[in-house]
Amino acid sequence: MSKLLSSPNTKSRVVVIGLDSADPDLIQLWAKEGRLPFIRSLLEKGSWARLMSTRGMFSDSPWPTFNTGVPPSKHGFYNFQAIQQGTTDIVRVGEHCSRFLPFWWLLRDAGKRVAIFDVPKTKPIPGIDGIQVAGWGEEYPLIEQSSLPIPLVEELTARFGRYPRPQELFDPSYKHEIKSRDTLLANVERKLKAIKFLQEQDDWDLFVTVFAEAHSVGHHFYHHHDDHHWAHDPERAPVLGQALPSTYIELDAALKELLDGRLDDTTVFLVSVHGITTNYSGSYLLQVVMEKLGYQVPPESEDDTNSKSVSEWVKERLIPSSLRQFINDKFVPQSHHDAMFSLQFNSGVDWQRTRAFFLPTEHFQGFVRINLQGREPEGIVPVSDYDATCQEICHELEQLVNPDTGNRAVKQAVPITKVYQGNNLYDLPDIVIQWAEDGLIHHLNHPKFGTVSGSEAIRKAQHSEDGFVIAAGQHIRPGASVLGASTMDLAPTILYLLEQAVPEDLDGRVLSELINEHICQGRPVQRSSQSLVVP
Repeated sequence: MSKLLSSPNTKSRVVVIGLDSADPDLIQLWAKEGRLPFIRSLLEKGSWARLMSTRGMFSDSPWPTFNTGVPPSKHGFYNFQAIQQGTTDIVRVGEHCSRFLPFWWLLRDAGKRVAIFDVPKTKPIPGIDGIQVAGWGEEYPLIEQSSLPIPLVEELTARFGRYPRPQELFDPSYKHEIKSRDTLLANVERKLKAIKFLQEQDDWDLFVTVFAEAHSVGHHFYHHHDDHHWAHDPERAPVLGQALPSTYIELDAALKELLDGRLDDTTVFLVSVHGITTNYSGSYLLQVVMEKLGYQVPPESEDDTNSKSVSEWVKERLIPSSLRQFINDKFVPQSHHDAMFSLQFNSGVDWQRTRAFFLPTEHFQGFVRINLQGREPEGIVPVSDYDATCQEICHELEQLVNPDTGNRAVKQAVPITKVYQGNNLYDLPDIVIQWAEDGLIHHLNHPKFGTVSGSEAIRKAQHSEDGFVIAAGQHIRPGASVLGASTMDLAPTILYLLEQAVPEDLDGRVLSELINEHICQGRPVQRSSQSLVVP
């Protein structure tokens, strides 16, 4: 029996378990139907709240927002690729790019024992009393596996094996999908064993871990589950359509093994920071749209034949594309791919004539940045024209029509200043394009230039903007009504339950509605001048 289960009820313990990208609607539906019996029991004993994530604007930002308790305009993390400040270079970002530290850093001098395991977009921080493991079993780790103490991550692999990540393919074979399904289900058991092992190392005051499998299975198999999806295959659906619910059911069983019998002496938060839904993105056409509208100006064209080297010509004609792809994936360092991508991006823009330009994204939202004087190296738009330029571009983008549906292709184009404020606001895109969700986009029509077309394959599922929290246990008020909760609210709430002051620069609030009344009456929320800003 673990130390946590056998310890007397002498202190406040908090356990946070993330179900990365578990969808709130599916969780509620399948719990109600009895397919997720343990989650259903948590709902009956505790409280449920939907979490407003980052407004469906930045699919890579919800976990940093949970970790830090501040919005993307403060922590600065919005996409796995971003423009490097003061340049037009595109760089791969990681946890080091967050301008705020995670909230558990505040516990370093508080006499609290802390365990952090596979929380996305974080890395181990020296000085915290406990253990930290990053990148071992995340859906898409942005850093190499690491831990404090250093040997711990290698011990996990030695005990439980390597955590395999099935490759997401645009057109996978049936055999590949079966293998991916089986790998994801096996990963739940592998992650469960690793969590239990870490649980038993101490009597933790705070234990935070995240299961990545709901995230992966959503991207791989959501289209097989949803028979209205544009990529739904009725021949594969009878088997592969069960991959999504089966993974949720396995996660429910894992939660029961971890949490059953714990609620008397532990406060438990079950968290998802965003859900999963169908992807309809037209972002792959955004560059040509910006060029057709005259905002982004390409350099004067050169003859393609003359611009290619002999070695490039030979590679293209004598080496099969599948072999070239295999060599690129297996033998070419990621740093080389990133450098070539950035070079290609930069060489495709005439910066002295470009007013605004698209930013690379991953098939979800579209991003536009103003070529602003004083911010971009060759900025040409005066600061005084910034707001008007954003409004003008948003208006033009909202005129786009999807010819296949006859409807607007853009649900809304949002100037970032209308949504967020913060010291790092201008590290973000200036405009976010949220695509309509009524049909796949193969073409875009605009009154000014007619129709542009493309055939690029896109990911089948993207993230919906709502997450959820289920709170239960020692200090939770059952059946509480919580409205307007945000992902940013979890950090201050957890700090409060651990009897810590909440820094003034955290934007979230303590979700006092969730907490037993006698706790709130006896312990007012204390604010402090401590800061999570990276020194």
